[in-house]
Amino acid sequence: MPLILTQHYLRDFNRYLDREGVIYHFPKIYLPLVRRLIDEFSDRRFLYQRPVKGAPSGQAGTYFGYGYLGDPTPDPQSAGHRFVEIHDYKPMRPVPFRDSNGICYETGSARLGNLQGRSIRSIEPMRYFAILSAGQAYSVAPNTIMPERDSLQDRGLFAPGPIPKDPFREMLVVPPGVGYVPHGNAPPDPHEAASLHERARGDHQRTLDILLKRFQAMGGSGLYNNHVDLFARLGERRFLIEAKSLPRPSVALDRMRYGVGQLMDYRVRYEAELMGAEPILAFGAPVEREQSFIPTILEKNGIALVEVVGDRAQPGNDLARSLPLF
Repeated sequence: MPLILTQHYLRDFNRYLDREGVIYHFPKIYLPLVRRLIDEFSDRRFLYQRPVKGAPSGQAGTYFGYGYLGDPTPDPQSAGHRFVEIHDYKPMRPVPFRDSNGICYETGSARLGNLQGRSIRSIEPMRYFAILSAGQAYSVAPNTIMPERDSLQDRGLFAPGPIPKDPFREMLVVPPGVGYVPHGNAPPDPHEAASLHERARGDHQRTLDILLKRFQAMGGSGLYNNHVDLFARLGERRFLIEAKSLPRPSVALDRMRYGVGQLMDYRVRYEAELMGAEPILAFGAPVEREQSFIPTILEKNGIALVEVVGDRAQPGNDLARSLPLF
């Protein structure tokens, strides 16, 4: 059974850290419902529903988009909340709560029932398809997002292409949520979305927090944007840092390959801003013995490896040992 996700448009009406079409932030009271539909029914489909307050023209009280959900993950800064990644999001023609006969799409009757006050709720598949049809949209079969995949990064969506630059912002502390600043009404591109999914992970944000505080304690400072995790400055030296979570040891090689691609990309795209910054790949956990070749690969490509153990960072190869951090 698909889910309905209530999505506010204006931040003034939304106390959650949602990023429309990218990631959804919700109270953990809804976690059993989300997990049940994913685990028991293998159904990751969802529809967005826009509340009346603060809605843009033509979207008040409508269903306006659809896509698939990833796996829920804890909010590293709030034990009472969870994040869930959004994949393959597509907007559609806004559909009101009721059809032309006054029948509520979700309930199949003239009454709304107990829908109010429930920001996440399930919907019967046929009613879901009726909304898609009214919105002139089409849904593919469920499970196109493979459950064992963790993120856009694991799906290999990091590909060359024209991606706009994003201005750097000062990082005094690691921002809550994903630290994303929208480009007006434009949705994030897949590359930004992949970065934002990563930033919702606890060990990723913990890694950035540890490194930022180390640089600050030494008199340094940090910047970031929608792409770059951390651009640290310490005296005359500059450091481009890409952090990678390791939800399980087996993904270390894929995360390394993805991280190297990002570092090379950003060093060219932001060449003027980064001024020859030294590249650092930071893992949220140590590399296991079975993949002990990873530090060597990074070393030979001129990339320092930093690994986080508990609440401290440690060098993972010789280049990292030569960093002023250690």
